[in-house]
Amino acid sequence: MAVKRKSNWYIYLIALIASFTLLGLFVSSIWTSLFPEDDDDSIYKVSRADYRPSAEINLTSLLMLSDMKAATPTSYMLMNYQPRNEKIVFVPLRENTKVSYGGNSGSLYEMYDNFGAEAVCKGIEDLLSIKIIHYVKFDRLSFIDFVNMQDSVYVSVPSDVVEKEMKTELRKVTVEVDGEIQQVTRQVEVPVENVIYTEGVHNMNGEELYGYLTYNFKHGADYSLAVLGSAAMNMINKNFRGMSTTQAQSLAEHIIQSTETDIILKDYTTIQPILNYTLENSISPCEYYITYGETDGGYFLISDNCKKTLLDRMDIEEKNDK
Repeated sequence: MAVKRKSNWYIYLIALIASFTLLGLFVSSIWTSLFPEDDDDSIYKVSRADYRPSAEINLTSLLMLSDMKAATPTSYMLMNYQPRNEKIVFVPLRENTKVSYGGNSGSLYEMYDNFGAEAVCKGIEDLLSIKIIHYVKFDRLSFIDFVNMQDSVYVSVPSDVVEKEMKTELRKVTVEVDGEIQQVTRQVEVPVENVIYTEGVHNMNGEELYGYLTYNFKHGADYSLAVLGSAAMNMINKNFRGMSTTQAQSLAEHIIQSTETDIILKDYTTIQPILNYTLENSISPCEYYITYGETDGGYFLISDNCKKTLLDRMDIEEKNDK
């Protein structure tokens, strides 16, 4: 005789609910690790829907380069990141650009030398009506190591860099001796052209790139700034696209550990998803802009029209609250 078993449907229901609960917790933990929640005072707001932030996000940092770790920087450049536009704008600045801070006025070089990186940032903020969120100062060794972590970088040299020098050679020259024209061999100085850098794309390691960026180009300040801006632009457009998350984080950790900076790892990990989206989806996200103005008393004064153009390039309509 068959025995009729009681239905255990409630056991299956409980097991099903428990399974979905565990699955939900697992998905939630993975989601949180990929997209960490921002603190209330965080400047970063990452859109989880498609990695695009709100229109208000506009991030500008100051990059500096010196020879020795304790030395005052000789190169200054803004890096403006517009996630909404998937664009990065580099703005190289002359070291004698005049700024003011705490009742003091001076060049970028003087401000750093006397008051440090924060004074330089505040001076640029007041001058250009922007907000600088972070600064990074590379020295020669930290810069070389940073570049070499990528093996090498591709840099486009816009034109041949030629240096002229006088060289002594033995040559036959025509002279007059006792009223007679004769040919004699003498040492004479002749101009010789040496091509230091040839036009085109070069694959440079860290030491080569540092030498290129700090080379004493005899073509005026604008040319040197264009070298700096174009190298930074090409470094990202040619090297960073397609970089893995692990590689990008290693570079960020190197900056935090080996440079003078106010960046902490949380700053990077918070913005990482949106930055990865920009680098993966934009063909050439970077451009650079050279400021213009006039020199007065040894200081470079950026013109008002240049400031307006710069804010337009940075997609900044008005001064950010400090």
